[in-house]
Amino acid sequence: MLASRCSRSAFTSAESCWCSTVQIDELKYIWKVDHFRIVLAENPSTLKSPTFSVHINDDCQWHLELGNVFDMETLCNDSIGFGLHLNRNSKCLRAFSKFSFSLLNNAQHVIYSSNFLYSELSSDKDNLGWHDFVKKDEVFYKLIPNDSLTISLQLMYFKMDEGSLADIFRGCNTAHLQNYSENFASMLENHKFSDFTISVQGKDYPVHKVILAARSDYFAKMFESGMKENELNRAEITDVKEDVMNEILKFIYTGQCENVDKLADGLLAAADKYDIDQLKKICLKTISKSISVDNAPNLLVLADLYHENELKSKVIDFILTKTAEIKNSRAWNNIMPMYPQLLNEVCNAAFSRLSDASGSGTK
Repeated sequence: MLASRCSRSAFTSAESCWCSTVQIDELKYIWKVDHFRIVLAENPSTLKSPTFSVHINDDCQWHLELGNVFDMETLCNDSIGFGLHLNRNSKCLRAFSKFSFSLLNNAQHVIYSSNFLYSELSSDKDNLGWHDFVKKDEVFYKLIPNDSLTISLQLMYFKMDEGSLADIFRGCNTAHLQNYSENFASMLENHKFSDFTISVQGKDYPVHKVILAARSDYFAKMFESGMKENELNRAEITDVKEDVMNEILKFIYTGQCENVDKLADGLLAAADKYDIDQLKKICLKTISKSISVDNAPNLLVLADLYHENELKSKVIDFILTKTAEIKNSRAWNNIMPMYPQLLNEVCNAAFSRLSDASGSGTK
């Protein structure tokens, strides 16, 4: 029932860069499961692939998992998860990778695919992936041809010779990068060679098209189109506050964001609108560390609005651990009646926990 195929690129190269030597290996792993529904019924919790290795690190054995990717608390009831897992007793040399999962049809064409995920690989981090990769009913079963599931893993693996990533970047020319940041900050401040204006609440920001386009797909599309903003070299922005725009432009030009703790919600909305993924990740990381009894309902709505399921799961977990405090809070009683769908998700998560606890107690 289970079949797998592993293919590698024709090269394993050592490429020199200005701070390190990098070895690169590309791998494509195909895992096919015939009679998928029967196999899944026999393995309702987790379905595992055969093991495979990356050429650069042959002693490090990996496998794919379908279903219970991390643990039952993070597994969505209506979703299927995919994960890349390090086998027990494998010692993984620390490296950096980018990878994605795809579902293939019988002709080996991609019919559903994840975004690429960038992550460090090491023995300390032994699983990577998505616990809610694809919805069961809406997408998953409809995409499986002839009850045969084919999963493709694309992995690019970067191994640095000088040791850990921290050691490598410690040896990089950070002063050179700092100069770049300071130079671009100066361009933002003195407006030299600016060719576009962003106006927010009556304040004009002279900026540079080439920099905005390089850092934001939203602006790149604006400048490539026939939109009136591109013709007028001016954009009036009404849904972003001045303090948020200050931080957005500072991040676009310098990669720095000093006030994310104070403006995380507004920055997340702007980063989502203007397709600034790196800033969006910073905001989500900051928000996930700030969950409290007072802000949990608002953060649940925020996570749902931007389809951030990982943040939503964390907020729901927090709510279930603080039920007694949250259910009597003003924020909960004012906000949640307006979002019955989210309230239902919290209830379902609570029922799932009770069911799991009951099931484990009867064994």
